[in-house]
Amino acid sequence: MKGLSLINKLLYLINSLSLFTLLLSYLSPFISPTIFWPISFFGLLFPILFLLNLAFFIYWLIGFKKPMWANLFILLLGIGNIRAYFGINPDATSSEENTKILSFNVRLFNKYQWLEKPNVKADIFSFFKEENPDILCIQEFYSPNEIPDLNYPYRHIGLQSKKSQWHMAIYSKHPQIKKKTVSIKGERMNNTCIYSDMIINKDTIRVYNIHLASNWFKNTDYSFIQNPQKEKIKEGIIGITKRMKSSLIKRAEEVEIIKQHMADCTYPIIVCGDFNDTPLSYAYNSIKGDLSDAFSISGKGIGNSFVKIPALRIDYILHDNELKSSNYQKHKQVLSDHYAVSCEIEIGN
Repeated sequence: MKGLSLINKLLYLINSLSLFTLLLSYLSPFISPTIFWPISFFGLLFPILFLLNLAFFIYWLIGFKKPMWANLFILLLGIGNIRAYFGINPDATSSEENTKILSFNVRLFNKYQWLEKPNVKADIFSFFKEENPDILCIQEFYSPNEIPDLNYPYRHIGLQSKKSQWHMAIYSKHPQIKKKTVSIKGERMNNTCIYSDMIINKDTIRVYNIHLASNWFKNTDYSFIQNPQKEKIKEGIIGITKRMKSSLIKRAEEVEIIKQHMADCTYPIIVCGDFNDTPLSYAYNSIKGDLSDAFSISGKGIGNSFVKIPALRIDYILHDNELKSSNYQKHKQVLSDHYAVSCEIEIGN
């Protein structure tokens, strides 16, 4: 570009490439990984790409150089996505008349001692008692010998072919008049999606509890993400890419079935769960559709929900637009590799 110094020409080329990748991140929610899985990585990198191009915009603005306009235009195209990552909602309205929803991936109640502290299961039960949600959705629920009642009159436990396998659970203070599993390709996959139809204040509401395919990262993968080392960069990237490719495609297949099931529902919907994917992903976009994200409505600060990777939000509470939510919270107690999330929803009040 004419009028730019040699250094600025180099920066301009880097900026052009970063703007192109940012545009690809905007497209990632709309392209299924079954068609072109690599684009999902750009969606995963959206926060980094957005901040990088914001820095370029500021740099060109200070020098009042023409490249600032391209940065400004493309940043404005994606600025609406920021609300899915960072909450700026001051209102923390709470009401006893609202229905409190809590969603938590409990990681098998620490069955394999991932957390090096005693009585994690008892601590989780105490946490549930203290928070006292009206509806409790649990992913990676594990209790093969005796199903805990947790002081709830109604429950839906997603049993698989063996009690020792992973389950999901929906506990509630409201009557569950229908309890089913969403079949994934004919498999008895109660670790993917279960739902309960409930009577709440004379209204019938369907609550989905979802756990999409995990990335199955190893401890070495998390160590590489948190502290990449030069001599292990190639090995680390290849390992993570292979595992993510497989899980991205599997999640895309799962959400196609789940979103069709949701489309056939005639009741207002509440969706809780661990999607194992970010807000700028095909999985999230497919499930969300026209639903509202409770975090975007009343969340505050960075919306991370995964303990091991800062700023990564993969746990969600979504709901029909006719329902009003408030007081979204991320609970900071480390009792799993996920944080519990909750909100309050006004239903038929």
